[in-house]
Amino acid sequence: MKYKNTKGTYVIAEIGINHNGDVTAAKKLIKAAVKAGADGIKIQVRDLESIYTKKVLEDSLTAEQSTQYLLNELRKAHLTFDQVRELFAYARKFKVDFFATPFDTTSAHFLHTLGVELFKIGSPDMTNLPLLEVVAGFGKPMIVSTGMSEESEIAQVVDFLKSKKADFALLHCNSTYPASYGTINLRYLKTMREGFGVPIGYSGHEQGYAPTLAAVALGAEIIERHLTLDTKHLGPDHRSSLMPKDFGDMVRDIRIVEASLGQPRREYLQGEKSNRLSLAKSLVAARDLAAGTVLGTEDIVAKTPARGVSPLNLNLFVGKKLAKNIKTDEYLLPEHLQKAGAALPSTYQFNKTWGVVGRLNDFRDYLEFKPDLVEIHLTWRDIFEYKRPAETFKQDLVVHAPEYFKDRLIDYTSPDPEVTAYSLDMLQKAIALARDLAPQFKGQKDSRGPRLVVHPGGHFSTPTDSNKADQYRLLKERLRSIDSSGVRILVENMPPEPWYFGGQWHNTIFMDGKEISQFAEEIGWGICYDTSHAGLYCNSAGISFADNTKAVLDHIAYMHVSDARGTTEEGLQIGKGTLDFEQFFTIVSKIDTGFIPEIWQGHLNRGEGFRDALTSLEGILKKVSGTSCSSKTCKEQSHSHHIKKSRSQS
Repeated sequence: MKYKNTKGTYVIAEIGINHNGDVTAAKKLIKAAVKAGADGIKIQVRDLESIYTKKVLEDSLTAEQSTQYLLNELRKAHLTFDQVRELFAYARKFKVDFFATPFDTTSAHFLHTLGVELFKIGSPDMTNLPLLEVVAGFGKPMIVSTGMSEESEIAQVVDFLKSKKADFALLHCNSTYPASYGTINLRYLKTMREGFGVPIGYSGHEQGYAPTLAAVALGAEIIERHLTLDTKHLGPDHRSSLMPKDFGDMVRDIRIVEASLGQPRREYLQGEKSNRLSLAKSLVAARDLAAGTVLGTEDIVAKTPARGVSPLNLNLFVGKKLAKNIKTDEYLLPEHLQKAGAALPSTYQFNKTWGVVGRLNDFRDYLEFKPDLVEIHLTWRDIFEYKRPAETFKQDLVVHAPEYFKDRLIDYTSPDPEVTAYSLDMLQKAIALARDLAPQFKGQKDSRGPRLVVHPGGHFSTPTDSNKADQYRLLKERLRSIDSSGVRILVENMPPEPWYFGGQWHNTIFMDGKEISQFAEEIGWGICYDTSHAGLYCNSAGISFADNTKAVLDHIAYMHVSDARGTTEEGLQIGKGTLDFEQFFTIVSKIDTGFIPEIWQGHLNRGEGFRDALTSLEGILKKVSGTSCSSKTCKEQSHSHHIKKSRSQS
């Protein structure tokens, strides 16, 4: 069964008779439902003469007290067909599903001629086979509530509707107003889903909406709740209805529950990987160990951080002989053992400038790869503890500015003066550090100095509607206020839901290619293009990764390359996500700005993740180039193209 206007749980705002027969009030309820985020809005339509016996209509005192009360309320809240037609025309302005519960065949035929695309059958008529047959004959989806019914009756109705080839869903329902929590019996949702094989949902009449959220968690695909303008109004449904604000809060919380349900499998999340590195343990030497030592359990201990082999793999080392001397607390790796297998690759052939990324204290570990450039990713502590290295390096230098200052994120778009102050101070100090480092790197190609990668900010701990125009304006003003002489600042594109402090945040700017291109043109600077960040944004926005890349192509001055999946899984190994790297490198084939493989935790096990990425990228670039030209010639051609383009931009 398919519904419009929703990607998740289909939420129905049941106006019912809460308009009290007032068309103006009904329109207010429609507007309130739309504002609250309802996917569908429903009223009730009756031809009282078709429902009640003539005797009861003429003298309600001949019926039970409850019938007397309800008939009186229905008469007060009755809408004519012309009034219903007026409400349908009004609701169409809001592009929301608007439908009704017919309580008789006369009303059903009227709704069908009105063009209603979805029908609701209320609990009182679940056993009304003549009405069900008429509505099923329209060939439109039906939602059937199961309140006031025995299980055997539900089964009989399901068989009947299936025999009519009806497209229908069932709603679990307790038809008391309000329903007490102890009688709601939400576990029956599972019984319905497994027993009847049709979409199931929940029509709630409880006060509040906690059970409604539980129903979503238990698999309800449809939620129906009554909406009122005032729970204190007289009438049968108001007390068990939700006020507009509460209905909106419920829709918000339903979407949170949906997002939290995830997949029926264990996901090892990027944020957990960061926390695992900080909190979990890896195998290290318990003391200084000489080559030739046969390792015993007493020679090995598990310690934090988890930068090496998991303690789960202890058996890889116990009883094996060391091939080299190992210091106390040095991470144990398979290559430390005798006959550990073939040596890891250490050189790569690319027709583009490429590099590696590291921290100030470990980038030397990856120079054995023989990269063209080195990116040094600074922490805020590096700013205060920095000492210029004594040795020189033949590589080009890129510096990545810190993203944190102590326990707070750097943000150049924040309205908070304190955040702005420490963010700009940290950036100015990072620029000074980059200037001081530059003379030690002899492969510098850009006369303006080393490139400095900067995250723009624009992040929030919860989803937030921001003023993007103001954010971009502040970003430009504040970056221009910095003395950037001696470096070339490149702002990096961001993912929609970045991981900070081991948790998920939400970014608002510098994701869309067209916005980034406009920013780059206005400020006159290039950008650092992160393929993983771009892929996540494109997945989130439902746009083409290739088109997004083309939008910023003329402004790319450096690249971070890694794979991505979904909207949160960033920094994946090449081939482990959904990005088409052959297509990507074809698009950027005429520029040679330099790139690094930025694989999440790729530095572990002596850069194992970096090595794997470089090996994959080497094959991809060879396939894309489709030429046997020498590495040097290809580089000179593509580098010349980009220098010409970047000079024209400057």
